[in-house]
Amino acid sequence: MRPDLPTPDAALLDDLETLLLALDMHPMFMRQPFKILRLNLLEMKADRLTPNLAAIKARFAAMPDAELFAAWGALHNPLRLQDRVLN
Repeated sequence: MRPDLPTPDAALLDDLETLLLALDMHPMFMRQPFKILRLNLLEMKADRLTPNLAAIKARFAAMPDAELFAAWGALHNPLRLQDRVLN
């Protein structure tokens, strides 16, 4: 049984969403499996990312699976996205 992790804070979710946008993996349009996210974070080249985004990518790549999965799940929470509008 996996222990419940606290819900990630808004800043962490914003960083993850920003990174996914930069990697063309926008969470509102693409719901990739967690394994794909982990693989992309570990293997995707960061040379086209700004140094700031490369640091965010490295931080998420080094994050333990349980914490990253909690952030991934929270990012896809429909209640979090209900006030967003697609143009």
